[in-house]
Amino acid sequence: MFTLFKSSPKFPVVKPVNIHQVRSYMVKFEESLRNFEEIQKEAVHS
Repeated sequence: MFTLFKSSPKFPVVKPVNIHQVRSYMVKFEESLRNFEEIQKEAVHS
């Protein structure tokens, strides 16, 4: 009758992640954002 508590196939399974990998990814992401902002500023001023 009720399928409320049945595990949904659409719901993603949570996998353990490496914190160091996530941190290094975030650092690279922030760095690329800064580079992108600098390019934007240069494009506006030129």
